[in-house]
Amino acid sequence: MNPRTAKITTQFSPIKVLIVDDSWVFRKILRDIFKRMQHIQVVDDAANGIEALEQIIISRPDVLILDMEMPLMDGITTLQHLMIHTPTPTIIFSSLSEDGTARSFDALKYGAVDFVDKASFFKGNDMAADNELIIKKVIQASTISVKSIDPMQSGVCKGEAGTTHHLVFCEDCGTRNVVDTQARSMSGSVQCSHCGDEVKLSANERFRRFSHVMVMGAGEGGYVNLLQIIPSLSPEMGGTVIVIIHDTPEKVSSFVKYLASISSIKVVRGQDGLAVEGGSCYIFPGTERVIFSPHSGHYVLRITNDPGFLKQGAINTTLTSLAPILKERLTGIILSGSENDGIKGIEVIRNHNGTGVSLDVSRCFCKDMNAKLIRKFPETLIADEQAIVELIETLDRQNRKQVVMA
Repeated sequence: MNPRTAKITTQFSPIKVLIVDDSWVFRKILRDIFKRMQHIQVVDDAANGIEALEQIIISRPDVLILDMEMPLMDGITTLQHLMIHTPTPTIIFSSLSEDGTARSFDALKYGAVDFVDKASFFKGNDMAADNELIIKKVIQASTISVKSIDPMQSGVCKGEAGTTHHLVFCEDCGTRNVVDTQARSMSGSVQCSHCGDEVKLSANERFRRFSHVMVMGAGEGGYVNLLQIIPSLSPEMGGTVIVIIHDTPEKVSSFVKYLASISSIKVVRGQDGLAVEGGSCYIFPGTERVIFSPHSGHYVLRITNDPGFLKQGAINTTLTSLAPILKERLTGIILSGSENDGIKGIEVIRNHNGTGVSLDVSRCFCKDMNAKLIRKFPETLIADEQAIVELIETLDRQNRKQVVMA
């Protein structure tokens, strides 16, 4: 199914909204908020998922506001049906599940573009601010191009059909050795093809030197994009992914646990002193400044408090730290967000022959960061999530025979 075209808002084309919630009070509150907005029109409402799916076919809304907990058909089930048959930008509202929990990330994985905790949203302290926020979210959601998502597809890369080999690296000389899957499962070691030393094989994870690095910077809305990218990466790749997310450390740590549970690639919460290895994804919050540092023939990730780094954004810090070291083996990928962070970093890696990529703005919940990047560097590669996965796979094939050593 083709992606749904993003809504172009004009005074003659209001954003059509369908409200789905079993609480008539909540439906009325939202109706009252939107009726003051000429550019937003509530086309209908529904009390459960079954009614919602019927109304969607009739009214064809531009944005769906969907409750998580409803009778007959809950929000997740409704979302799954919706994204198969009629993909529509959807904002999940829940009173029982908080933002940053596994259920909230489930909603984003199955196609929602945003998740809002009702309890924190309608606190009663500043209703004007709450009203402005929901209006802003609806406008942002209406500009996103959504795609069909089949919930039966795990999204986890299992590798090419018939793959029977694994890569291991000699700890002494760094040579890449190709090991047959059967030999790996039956033998405890192999002989290095270059130096002849024994390379031990274990069921436990072993360190793999990386061949290239992808740094992904994400702000508001970036979780949705990361959920479409990271689970699709193969654990056998030689590349390393470093993700910087502009959010609280607590929510980033919660996201790491969730992402690790649905991905075949190794996903870990970044910490000071971690050695960088291929086939791994390290995720840091934007409150931390992460740089590369050589150590004992490897590279480690360091969290720095240097005032010079603290003055620039977290994404810029990591990109500018890696660019002079990795040069053409570094790719910077800017995902959805409202920060300016990342533009300087992309400029630096371009000057060192690295690659700069922007997520297609039609796939960004918040487009500010990407729009600024593209305006400054019109030749920047632009790709959606699937194209980013394909780019990473291409980079992996190109760099498989190369090993980066400190």
